Amino acid sequence: MIKKFSIIKRAYIRLTVGWLLLIGAWTLFFMNIRLSEEFTGGVKITIAATVDEQKLNDSLTKYLIDQKYPNSNVLVQINDEETDISIRTRVENDEKVNELSKELKTFLLEGEYITSQDQVIAQTITGPSVGDYMKTSARNALLVGLALMAIYMLFSFAAIRKSVSPSILAIVTIVTMIFDVSIPAGAFGFLMMIDHSIAIDSVFIIAILANMWYSINDTIIVFDRIRENIQNKNEKNIVYGKLFDDSVRQTMRRSFGTVFSTFLVIVCMYIFGTGAVKDFAFTIGIGVIAGSYSSIFISAPLAYIMMGKYKKERKAMSEIN
Repeated sequence: MIKKFSIIKRAYIRLTVGWLLLIGAWTLFFMNIRLSEEFTGGVKITIAATVDEQKLNDSLTKYLIDQKYPNSNVLVQINDEETDISIRTRVENDEKVNELSKELKTFLLEGEYITSQDQVIAQTITGPSVGDYMKTSARNALLVGLALMAIYMLFSFAAIRKSVSPSILAIVTIVTMIFDVSIPAGAFGFLMMIDHSIAIDSVFIIAILANMWYSINDTIIVFDRIRENIQNKNEKNIVYGKLFDDSVRQTMRRSFGTVFSTFLVIVCMYIFGTGAVKDFAFTIGIGVIAGSYSSIFISAPLAYIMMGKYKKERKAMSEIN
């Protein structure tokens, strides 16, 4: 007789792998973190001219240092007959960004990169207040979402509180959510490491928030099945390890089906998309994979260990195929 694959029997191994992945993701992200001008403030300008990328980059960087912008990040890219110039720098206020914009035009004229300001065909100015607003909004969305999720868990799983504390399930949901947003953040950190034109922007924040809600939904599906199985059990002495294993296996097909169908759309977005769409699809795609892993290998095993059942049921679990 073929033994069924057990998630719970090797709970500590599953969690150790998850913890190592988490450390790796944090390392990649924080070592390579780079904020776009949406957060730091800056100027993005497009001119109708082609230039020597390296020469303009070096001379503009030196000019910005002379003008008291020591921590500026300059990116020059040529597209057909146009040149995109992006400057990310930390500024005191929005007025300082306007000054930087005027100084940039003056620099381009005096350096003979353009012959007149008519060659400036597009310009975006971003002040630090925009970044502050975005960071505040993202933080508030995160905190409110977590609070509402915790309240939902406490009430929705109250019927099985004698078997499984709803607070444990709420904590596990938060932990899995942290995992599911950390893995795509780490993957994005890897992208920033190999491509210096990529930086954290509003698209990245939206993708991370989307991964949060996807993660919560995936985890709650597993916990819903655990709740149903507990309520349907008439036995007094339930082997929770077996019940958790059965619940995960019962939801696995649904999880894989959801991931597969979602991933098909994401792959198409990544292949046929460009720029921000491609970055969004990449971040969401990694998040979906992370969400599938955590819902199967982290959520139930972690809840089982936090219930204190791992050692108590070790003998009973070893006797189950």
